[in-house]
Amino acid sequence: MGCVSFNEQYYRRRLDALEHKELTADELYEAKQLLKVLDDLADEGYTYLNNVMESDFSCLSRLRALIKEAGEEPFPIQHDKLPDTVYRDEAFEPVSLSEKLLSDAMAQPDVSDHPFLVEIRAYCDWIGYEEDTAYIFLFRDAMLPYLYYRSRERTHIYAWTISRRFLADLTGNPDADEDFRDVLYDALENGCSVFGAFREYCKLGIRAVLERYPALKKVLEELFASVREKKIVVVESGYCGTIPMLLSAMDDRVTFRMFTTAPYFFETYRDKIYCRRYEDIRNFETLYSQDALLRYASCRGGKFYMRTSDSADVMRRALAEIRRMTEK
Repeated sequence: MGCVSFNEQYYRRRLDALEHKELTADELYEAKQLLKVLDDLADEGYTYLNNVMESDFSCLSRLRALIKEAGEEPFPIQHDKLPDTVYRDEAFEPVSLSEKLLSDAMAQPDVSDHPFLVEIRAYCDWIGYEEDTAYIFLFRDAMLPYLYYRSRERTHIYAWTISRRFLADLTGNPDADEDFRDVLYDALENGCSVFGAFREYCKLGIRAVLERYPALKKVLEELFASVREKKIVVVESGYCGTIPMLLSAMDDRVTFRMFTTAPYFFETYRDKIYCRRYEDIRNFETLYSQDALLRYASCRGGKFYMRTSDSADVMRRALAEIRRMTEK
């Protein structure tokens, strides 16, 4: 069981239900979203699942055909192709780096007109703010929301750079994120689609995976020990919720908020997602500030460190996005 097994079963079942009929507007929208999940994986360079499902049952070809037969086009890849960039050797801790980015953004004249920044600001307002709650922003995916909160002088907010690179660094396994993600797919395959049952199933599975990675477990336990608030909200852009569920398995104080998720998680995460417009997620993830500006460097002494892009153009565009995101 796991990612490939779940997706093959899910896509086969949905294709059988959608083919050879006149699609309703909702069904056509679902088909386009399901194809967008796979197109986004390819856009990010992950092609294994697509190749397997196309080989096994012509998954992508069939989805494209039924969308075309309905007189529609697939959701496009809307973002600009971001340039390859080199990162500086010097690494910065996220809090001090954030202070500099905010200062530099306000000191330069450019203000981004990217329309999706308005949507991210609305997402931040939806997340809300409570005095007795810690807000942990997954800095790789939610830097802009973190800066939005910081620009409004909100307290007990944390920037944790827990990402695929972080997991690989702490475990020595470049695919460690898949070990945790497979637990989520296993839960769905075993019928745990309501969040309470889903969380309990994943908690056991994730904790079992963590026993294989003691260095990672130790670092995460130390991070949680530094959070004194009674409640914790983890914030990220979304997709499967792998990191939020990992953190939820480690500490019962954790709940989370995501911009959106994949269609097969819509009901499971229904009150934890801002919207069901999965097709928008790459707009969130491919802004210059979110995708090209920073890279994870290390985690040591209980602190994260990031490197910044050496490209003046990337920095200029990212600062313009930050300025638009954080201006009052």
